[in-house]
Amino acid sequence: MALKPRKQEGTGTTQPLIVAGTYPIRVAQIIDLGVQKQRPYQGKEKPPVQEVMLTYEFLDEFCVDEDGNEDEAKPRWLSETMPLYSLKADKAKSTNRYLAIDPQLEFDEDFTMLAGGAANATIVHNAGKGANVGKTYMNIQSLSAMRPKDVANAPDLKNPTKVFVLDEPDLEVFSSLPEWIQDKIKGNLEYQGSVLQKALEGPQSGSDDTQSGDDLNDDEGW
Repeated sequence: MALKPRKQEGTGTTQPLIVAGTYPIRVAQIIDLGVQKQRPYQGKEKPPVQEVMLTYEFLDEFCVDEDGNEDEAKPRWLSETMPLYSLKADKAKSTNRYLAIDPQLEFDEDFTMLAGGAANATIVHNAGKGANVGKTYMNIQSLSAMRPKDVANAPDLKNPTKVFVLDEPDLEVFSSLPEWIQDKIKGNLEYQGSVLQKALEGPQSGSDDTQSGDDLNDDEGW
């Protein structure tokens, strides 16, 4: 099982924003979202592209309980979704993320091998736009590589890693994902007739008597 670029938190308590800065993280989840429509840019349509969701577990930031006390059994998580490009796209977000975790290119550009990998994440706060005006969001500005000795001394993940790849779908992992992520994956432009569709809906799914994929997925599934 591999995930390479194609050619061409639930505690019941509202968690405070993590202060902007740089923090040690490990990769907790790698989720292949498939080929997704892209929003127009400057009025021009963009071609569909494969997307991946990465979830990072902070190694020294933890969820707080209703009294504001940290629970070191519940580390903070932060996810981000991005187009998955070849490392030749040196300005791509996916390139920055990959090289920060595998700077020596030991894994031949296979994102699945980054699960559990350590790096430093720079967190920024961004103001919401449109319907989200007045809200503030945490985002990953960039990742940077840790020194090898810091990687060796970094704490292990508190939670098991989770990897999902559409070419070899693990249904146990898929069913454990939040419904909105499942819907986004099933809304990808190559879902019809895919291995995942057949695994979820039976061997007859995606056959000639089913609805054409051209008639489906009019939205981004986001």
